[in-house]
Amino acid sequence: MVENQGTQIDQGAGDLRSWIALIHDTRWTRQQKYALLDHFKCPATVLQLNPSQQNAVLKGLKVRPRRSIDRDVARDLQWLAQPEHDLISLQDERYPDNLKHIADPPLALYAKGDIDLLTQPCIAMVGSRRPTPLGQQITRRLAAELAELGLVIVSGMAYGVDGLAHESVLTTEGATVAVLGSGLGKPSPARHEGMFARIASTGLVLSEYPVDQHATRYSFPERNRIISGLSAGVIVIEAAERSGTLITARLAVEQDREVLVVPGSILSPQYSGSHCLIQQGAALVQSANDILQVLGWESGAITSDSSGLQVLQNIPPECVALLQYISAEETAVDTLILATGLTPGEVSSMLMTLELAGAVAHGSSGGYINITH
Repeated sequence: MVENQGTQIDQGAGDLRSWIALIHDTRWTRQQKYALLDHFKCPATVLQLNPSQQNAVLKGLKVRPRRSIDRDVARDLQWLAQPEHDLISLQDERYPDNLKHIADPPLALYAKGDIDLLTQPCIAMVGSRRPTPLGQQITRRLAAELAELGLVIVSGMAYGVDGLAHESVLTTEGATVAVLGSGLGKPSPARHEGMFARIASTGLVLSEYPVDQHATRYSFPERNRIISGLSAGVIVIEAAERSGTLITARLAVEQDREVLVVPGSILSPQYSGSHCLIQQGAALVQSANDILQVLGWESGAITSDSSGLQVLQNIPPECVALLQYISAEETAVDTLILATGLTPGEVSSMLMTLELAGAVAHGSSGGYINITH
């Protein structure tokens, strides 16, 4: 191994500049680049091929015109010169073995942070970008429990479940990997820039895209194959019928990864896609222990209701009694008043106590949701 522009690259795999140039070169599709690399081995050789040599491998497939990429390559090299900035090529010994064997692995991964995390057991968490309060609670709890067991939590740093999973792991000082649908110089979404910095400093952020590439509508589904490819399994939390989360679940199945689904109410459209996955054979899981058992990993001493019990122990008895009338979906305040015979003021005061204790959360229709289940 040699030091080159602040990152390491295997000498037999070609120089760093050639790998970056191959990534930026728009003459070939990714599949065509795979074929050329498989035949000629070295990216520097691929870049110098004449039309006849290309045609011998690509068998007459259309090749786009060549464009100047010198500025793009120079920009990426400048970024890679910074500490803890890396490029891990497909031929690099540090490239994750499980990712290398999916149908269409990235040619290379731009990385910022601790690349040693790629050698540790990883599990992905994905789900709704607008999770219910219950979904938020489940995400935080599972992410924290799994991180405390030493697992690396992989997600996409998107709004909703992704961001909540990363945040929960950061809070518990666990390890997390974020895979972006943009270049690492243009982290997306922009509102998660602070999260990006925190993950990069204690965990790892990855992208297959050039440093300054903005996210597109196509890059997010495309990066999902990396999230599942890095992981032993994919945990799905609140996937609706047409959820983008189902794309990751489908990719996980194609990659022979476990799909693990947290179930919900049959009345909630937030769970229609989740329940469809269970019907198709995905594992139903309710706790960290369930997840470890499905994956065949050693089980810890985690119970699915431990957090809920701790919450209830800190709540006055009269509030616990009120909690029995609040469902995991959403219960209107008027319904609680009629069911309990309490005054509006009494119910309001108890609900405030329950909310401060973390036992209930506001619902989208103005009611309350029981999140101790």
